[in-house]
Amino acid sequence: DEEDEGGEEVADGEEGEEEGEDLSYLTDIGPAAEHEFEEYSFLGLSNRKFTWAAAQLHILFASFILGCPMFVVIMEVMGARRTQGVRKAIILSNVFLGVLIGVVIGITGEVIIGIHHGVLYGMWACAFGALFVSFLNYFHKLMGLRGSAFVGAIAGTLIAMPLTPVEHYETSGIILAIVNGAVGGLLSNGIMFAKSDYKFERLSHEITKVIGICYSFTALTGGLFLFVMLIAYEDFITYLFASFPTLFMVGYPTLFILETAVMYIYVYSWDPLNKANKKGRHIVTGVILNILGLSLLVALDGPATFMQTPPKPLNELMNIGEWAKIANSAWMPLNYHRLVGNGTFGGYMVCVIGAYMYLWSDKKEDREYYDWVGYIGNLIGVAIMLPLPAMGYIFVREIYQYDATIGMYIMSDRESMFMLVQGLLVGTMFSASNIYMWVSMKRIENAERFFPAMKFGFVLIIIAATIWFTPRRFFATMMPEPGMDSSMVLPDNLAFLALMVSKNTAAFCLVTVTFINYIFYTIATKTGKVAYGKINPLGPYVLIFLGFADIWLMSWMGTIRSLSR
Repeated sequence: DEEDEGGEEVADGEEGEEEGEDLSYLTDIGPAAEHEFEEYSFLGLSNRKFTWAAAQLHILFASFILGCPMFVVIMEVMGARRTQGVRKAIILSNVFLGVLIGVVIGITGEVIIGIHHGVLYGMWACAFGALFVSFLNYFHKLMGLRGSAFVGAIAGTLIAMPLTPVEHYETSGIILAIVNGAVGGLLSNGIMFAKSDYKFERLSHEITKVIGICYSFTALTGGLFLFVMLIAYEDFITYLFASFPTLFMVGYPTLFILETAVMYIYVYSWDPLNKANKKGRHIVTGVILNILGLSLLVALDGPATFMQTPPKPLNELMNIGEWAKIANSAWMPLNYHRLVGNGTFGGYMVCVIGAYMYLWSDKKEDREYYDWVGYIGNLIGVAIMLPLPAMGYIFVREIYQYDATIGMYIMSDRESMFMLVQGLLVGTMFSASNIYMWVSMKRIENAERFFPAMKFGFVLIIIAATIWFTPRRFFATMMPEPGMDSSMVLPDNLAFLALMVSKNTAAFCLVTVTFINYIFYTIATKTGKVAYGKINPLGPYVLIFLGFADIWLMSWMGTIRSLSR
């Protein structure tokens, strides 16, 4: 039979006879087993490599427009004079931020702690806490931080409880709502009464110009990527479009056109609205731009996760509705992950811009300003990156619940070396973030008091990062195959380093130490004078590394998700 013949072929190969490599394991699962894909070659690159190169080019420019609009609106709000129109716009921006922050805190509580409907508790409480406190702040009825936190907690909880569909309320859910409501209240008060600083206005305007340029190149490279896919993988693209006709014929074009129009209105109305003293309208335009961008992201996450976790049973895929295909098992976890990931992008792309401009600047004033830009970008990038491992855990957990063999294929089998590189990138990004904070604190008065604790933290970071990317074996299969060195396996006494218990502990250590260093960093900047423009020369290069490592990490994880199916 076929199995015996296959066994004879392997045996013959072991005896030394030259045989062609058996690649059937790559295409023997699902519809791919019955389909022969044509191979193309262009400029010496195969269709796979050329498609990958086109995707990387698209991602490079897309990185600057994924998270930067969110960052820009926050900076614009912080730099705007608190006129009546601006304070009205801040109410909307506070609610928008409340929704995003509430979702992140809520889903973390739902998965890590086990709070039923935690994401809804968090979203409603934080959003309505922010709305209620912002409304009171607008009329100067509530000025103190403690009062804002208390009112936000009470208002957010009272509104979130009836909006969350549960049979009976649990103490953990109520506590989560109280915490999120308080966060929304503090956020609203802090932003509404923040002292405006022109540096934030300048920063947001300069980043907006970069967004405008990168948006055009993103559209061009996206068209190139689609063109390559239509030629190299026509059957796949045809199947994908046929599976989501409404999304690709109506939803995506509509959202894309609206986002493009609002984006160019936002970019080119900056100076006219400023001169007309209508800054509030411009901030509202920025919030709308972010809502459209996130809507587009969420919509396209549907086909992306459909490729990985299609609804079951698989033989009924052609008979289920389009919405069921979009709202598959991994859709919302990927939305959470990319929401936090894009926020991290916003901070680190600003780091890249600030670092490059710092290195090119000759004037003392410009070097001081762009040093500050790098500081702000890293401050926000690190803050948003801290919950990112939790979002990744949520996404991977959903994949294992859908089909554990997919998770094993990624973590322990054919894609295990991809995950090794992912571990290296994550570990080096956390390490680099802490290195920048260390270098940056060298130019802050009286920051030396934190250095002994930070040195101990660096030891923990190195140990945790090493455990994070240590694999069980250094070959990309569950078991060694012919030609592989079977000795490239961790000794039994070190095998525990490859277990998820060790990995989760290492990830927790990375996040915790980074969070503690972040607190030290924040306290140092608040209590000591910062000598901007005098940062160690290593600082800007660390920021550039962080930005491009983040880009590579996103494209790498996209590759892993695609190859897993």
